[in-house]
Amino acid sequence: MDNKHAPDMNYMFSPLALYFRDQEYPAERQGKKTMIGKDGWLEVTERSSYRNKQTSPKKIGILDGIRKIAKDITEVHQSRRSQPAVKGSIELHGAVSLEPREQSLLYCELEFSLSVALNAYISNQLEKGHVSPDNLKKISDAWHQRGYHRVIGFGYDLETQLELISLHINEFSFHGRRQGNATEISLLLDEMKMNARNMRVRTYCQLDSTIAKHLIDSQSLFNLINATASQQTALAEIAQFFKLVIN
Repeated sequence: MDNKHAPDMNYMFSPLALYFRDQEYPAERQGKKTMIGKDGWLEVTERSSYRNKQTSPKKIGILDGIRKIAKDITEVHQSRRSQPAVKGSIELHGAVSLEPREQSLLYCELEFSLSVALNAYISNQLEKGHVSPDNLKKISDAWHQRGYHRVIGFGYDLETQLELISLHINEFSFHGRRQGNATEISLLLDEMKMNARNMRVRTYCQLDSTIAKHLIDSQSLFNLINATASQQTALAEIAQFFKLVIN
């Protein structure tokens, strides 16, 4: 195979763009950026951001928008809790804007992106000689005791991958603002393990605030492991999908 037709290793296919090709979902919404079609953010073409070696600042900025959404949702919930409940009314615990199919797509992509990124990160740490044989055996033994089949590389479920990293807080290389702070790293990994357990139970009725939190925590994790540009872009696309649906 010549270089012209060789697969682009930075390319990560996502079905999220295809979902919006349904007639009920316009390519763009009034006052919003074009999502589908020429120059659309979710278009998969040679010019697509999926193939860019550098992550677009606009895409990273999407997560900032998600943070604002999460903050606004929290403030609304706090305001509602401060008001006396009307007798006989049903208390609202938060908005659920994504339909079951939309939640299925979002969490399938989010879990996949996280798992692929963590597998690559742990493999890189192994190449650097940072993986402890004892810790690896502990994870492997626990995995087999649960009756699970062997995995390729470190392709365990998300929670197990995070547990393996937790066992190597003092050995693995970390990045970002938490670098060198074992306490903060541990807190983030514990938070992500809780998120992984939450995501595993597919009720398809996650609150908007919960989804926003999962996306923000995932971004923090990607910063911690210094995820590649293509991995960061994939996460930004998921965040943009969420943002478009709830707006």
